Amino acid sequence: WEKKVQYFDIILFAVIAGVLAVRLYRILGTKSKVTIEESEEAVQKVVNIKKEKEPTKENITTENGEGLNYLKKVQPDFDEIGFLSGASKAFPMLLEAKYKANKKVLISFLEDDIFRIFEKQILDQESKGHTIDNCKIEVFGKNIQEIKIQDNIVYIRVNFKYNEKFIINNSDGSIFLDLSKDEDEKTVAWTFLRPLESDSPNWKLFGVNQIN
Repeated sequence: WEKKVQYFDIILFAVIAGVLAVRLYRILGTKSKVTIEESEEAVQKVVNIKKEKEPTKENITTENGEGLNYLKKVQPDFDEIGFLSGASKAFPMLLEAKYKANKKVLISFLEDDIFRIFEKQILDQESKGHTIDNCKIEVFGKNIQEIKIQDNIVYIRVNFKYNEKFIINNSDGSIFLDLSKDEDEKTVAWTFLRPLESDSPNWKLFGVNQIN
């Protein structure tokens, strides 16, 4: 009788285990299927987002060329007369700023390399104890000598004919050099630059070449 009970218990446990196994399979199987479907859907969403957010490659044109006609082609609003008018005003302003050691003005309108050249001249002047007074600079003529566009930056070389008058004083106030009556006409070529896409209308001084 005890053996029959044991067999009955074993059979009962086997049936219960079988039922639980079937239910467990159904539950786990259903959940696994849902999980896979959700995972596939999530992956597809990620792929779609990546496709939508992937930046489109724009065709970036790099302009390189020479001459006024080419400049007007890539920048139709360029005004040659207006540019020369502005350059002829900037010329005496920047020269006077150098003579007066006004670095605040110079750093705003000069590229780094030419600023360092001007700064060196200022420091040399200061080391000698010299100051410049009664500075007067007059531009007699200006003309565009050369225009180049390189990597979307416009370079314009301008020839200036000018006269400058000033007095160089020593540290004790005595006159070191009096050029207040100098009538000599000088010529210099300055190169200005400005990026084509710049929001600023200002040009910067890029280089200086003394001609005579």
